[in-house]
Amino acid sequence: MPTREPLPDDDAATLAAPPPSPRSERSASATITPEMALAKDEVERSRLFLKLCAVLAGSVGLLIPFVTGSLAMRASVIACCAGVIVVALAFRRSLHGDELSTPRRWVVVCALLVVGSAIAVWFFGVYSPAPMVGTFGIYFLCLGRSMRVALWAYLGGAVAHLVPAVLFALRLLPDPGLLTPVAGTRDLLVAAAMVQIVFAATFALARGSRMATQNAVEKLHAALAQVQKREALLAEVNLELDQALQAGQHGPFTDRRVGDYVIGPIIGRGAMGDVYEALRLGGGERAAVKILHRVLAMDSSHVQRFLREAQIVSRLKSPHVVKLLASGNFEATADAQEAPPYLAMELLDGHDLAWQLRREGRMDPAGAMDMVDQVSDALAEAAAAGIVHRDLKPQNIFLACRPGLPAEWKVLDFGVSKLLSESDGSLTHGAPIGTPAYMAPEQARGAAVDARADVFSLACIAYRALTGRPAFAGTELPQILFDVCFAQPMRPGAFAPLGVDVERALALGLAKETRERLESATGFAAALRAALADALPESLRARADGLLAAAPWGSKPR
Repeated sequence: MPTREPLPDDDAATLAAPPPSPRSERSASATITPEMALAKDEVERSRLFLKLCAVLAGSVGLLIPFVTGSLAMRASVIACCAGVIVVALAFRRSLHGDELSTPRRWVVVCALLVVGSAIAVWFFGVYSPAPMVGTFGIYFLCLGRSMRVALWAYLGGAVAHLVPAVLFALRLLPDPGLLTPVAGTRDLLVAAAMVQIVFAATFALARGSRMATQNAVEKLHAALAQVQKREALLAEVNLELDQALQAGQHGPFTDRRVGDYVIGPIIGRGAMGDVYEALRLGGGERAAVKILHRVLAMDSSHVQRFLREAQIVSRLKSPHVVKLLASGNFEATADAQEAPPYLAMELLDGHDLAWQLRREGRMDPAGAMDMVDQVSDALAEAAAAGIVHRDLKPQNIFLACRPGLPAEWKVLDFGVSKLLSESDGSLTHGAPIGTPAYMAPEQARGAAVDARADVFSLACIAYRALTGRPAFAGTELPQILFDVCFAQPMRPGAFAPLGVDVERALALGLAKETRERLESATGFAAALRAALADALPESLRARADGLLAAAPWGSKPR
């Protein structure tokens, strides 16, 4: 059943952005991606491992004076233990928060541990229980993210044991160990092979555990993302349900005449006013008539803001902007509340983008691109006229369906738009206005805005259409505003099969700083179209890669 033009979400239009509380900052710094969660776990394990290495080395160093052996060998073992203690504790101190050290540094530590283990094995004996200590280090280092470090740990330990074990078993070198075997060559080679099997099994177990943990974390993360998506969609549904329940009712102006129109039932409600279905006298054409609430009509600033929509829309001739048919006031009476201003606009049959996304989840790339192209055309004309929409969102993008003609996307509700010729806050008292999940960071901070604010909102809408989930969602207003200003959305490719170039194009539209964002809506649309064809220009790829290197998808401020 076709739906008519919905009333914009005026209840969420004017918002003051309070500073984030310490609790919000703590929650915002929480890790939210599998990579970040595994990194934090690896840092904690690293700190524990390095501490145990120092304790183990210290214990061995304290026991060496009580065993036999040459003074030079015992001194070498004690010096090696001291070196392990110093390096392990220094490296442990350099680990902060969830910050991983580079693989190169881990290779250095790995080499030191292999050398220390080899000296201990050489001193106690290749066939003594000493080589089994190496499995402790191999298992830990192979649990880490770096395959290079894992291979260095395994191969270093294996070679450090295998070479002397074979040489001693074949009697090519004398075994200097304290615990020397009396078995034959064959038995010694079998013993050496068994140690190698333990080393290999340790390597395989550690890498398998790493993969299993990563898979489990990614599945949990995907499940949490689905929960967040459903919560966000439920909030959108509740909003539309409230509006639907209020539609079709008689209002205070039903059956009255305004200008050339006879007012019918209410088809939408909001904080600023009600929208009625109306019929033009004589011709019978339908229209959507928006009437300012009577109480607000007593405030001149609200009247100016309401009528400014007529001034703005009248400047725009794009087929992708809802048409203004008439504007004015009811005939004046003794009571000013009985003469509120009104706007008569074309009544559209069809549905808004929010309605479509709730039912389809996400749009196919071609359909999303068509929508972005048409919306960017409307925004380009608005920008050329010095107009910033400031409240672009799925509820304000409408697919108008007309018999015998192609469906067209139209931009609705310029009621909170800004003329760049005006000073900021002239009608809003300096408060940020817009819908939190789709407003630009500069809007959320109450700062000056230009056409790039609409680029950010359009990128949020494209993200929602392509992934099936909002870029920013939550149940608490301060948290949403904090995320808009400081946090990165989750990687789009985690929710839909999107190429790297598409992620780059979205990142350019969602840049927090206006100077880093794409300059125009048509520029964003062109970048997205090229990205969908895996043909994003190299200059934009480099620009997006720089942004994502500084603030990866899913990251939040520390």
